Amino acid sequence: MPIIVIDPGHGGENRGGEYGEFVEKEINPIVAQAMKEHLEKFEDVTVFLTHEVDMDMTIKDRVAYAKEKNADFLYCLHFNLSVNHNLYGAEVWVPSRGELYSKGFAFAEIEMQELTDMGLFSRGIKTRLNDRGTDYYGILRYAAEMDVPCALIEHCHLDHAKDAFAVANGEESLKALGIRDAEAVAKYFGLKSVELGIDYSGYPVSQIPVPADIARPDETEPEVNEIELTSMDQETGMATIRMTASDNDSYIQYYAVSTDGGNTYSELLEWPRPDQWDISAPEYTFTFQLPFDTAVELRTMAYNEYDKFTESNTIGVGTIEDPERLRQEMQQQKAEELLEKQQTYTEVTAEAFVSHTDPVSAAKPTGYSIGIMVSIAGIVLLMLILLMVLVRNLRGLLRYKKRK
Repeated sequence: MPIIVIDPGHGGENRGGEYGEFVEKEINPIVAQAMKEHLEKFEDVTVFLTHEVDMDMTIKDRVAYAKEKNADFLYCLHFNLSVNHNLYGAEVWVPSRGELYSKGFAFAEIEMQELTDMGLFSRGIKTRLNDRGTDYYGILRYAAEMDVPCALIEHCHLDHAKDAFAVANGEESLKALGIRDAEAVAKYFGLKSVELGIDYSGYPVSQIPVPADIARPDETEPEVNEIELTSMDQETGMATIRMTASDNDSYIQYYAVSTDGGNTYSELLEWPRPDQWDISAPEYTFTFQLPFDTAVELRTMAYNEYDKFTESNTIGVGTIEDPERLRQEMQQQKAEELLEKQQTYTEVTAEAFVSHTDPVSAAKPTGYSIGIMVSIAGIVLLMLILLMVLVRNLRGLLRYKKRK
């Protein structure tokens, strides 16, 4: 019968991470309680919390409590924040040595599957060392000292929009995370629940080899990051870029794009891992919107599992003229030309009118006024001809009446 101890991170004066409405010491217990209640619906399992009230408790005391209960596993629950508020996703930290590493990693694989199934991005299963070469996180360091299997779960980043959905509904969302944690534990230990109608006995759990020494983190940048511009749509400004990136010690998890030669970058974007969470695709072809009316210099960054990055080569694209601006300028030019023609017509008409009403202007006719005078003379001549025809016809009519 497995004995499980759940540790809600922080408490008392230690508030943990804070962002917006969320305070870690307030939300971790909600997740932990939901995890405990769901696990207790399975048979043959005993579950404890390191603390059930808001209190100060040292990290060492939390592990000592688990040791006192003869815990088969200690789960420490947390939420994440990043310094620049640019990271997102879930991650699990495990001890770096011996069987504790193997057990932690095997559980973490199941936990990460639960979290990615609900839509969170996997930031991986990791170890971290301090300057003395021991585990950086106190909960893992003391767990190693007291020989307690342990995993530190960072559910998501409270400060990033991509992870917001995981906590969007407040307590309901937090409880859902706790249930996911409980499901991972139940699968790892092969538990059964008549109440839930679930039987995880025989659930496949990876047999992780025990490291000969220390499972060290990746401390180097990705070895490869190269880009090629494969096509460019001048009308839309959409560029198609082929990016090749790799890391010999871990994998590529993010990339970012710069259009100003590396001075500024886009938000971090997910690099594909099509086969499994810890193997990244060797290359990726994507489209990216380039800015108009500015000189473009393409460059990318490739980030590995430990957020170390390498910049790519730079591709000079030049300036792409904004087609919408060009259309507007063309329309403006046509409007100005039409306005100019209208103004010319108005000026000519006004000048002609003045030349026929102003004696002074009439004495000095222009080319336009001479033409108009010729036209008027023609009209007068036509009227005289019509008058002569009318007079002749009238005389003929009078002679006809006299004969009668």
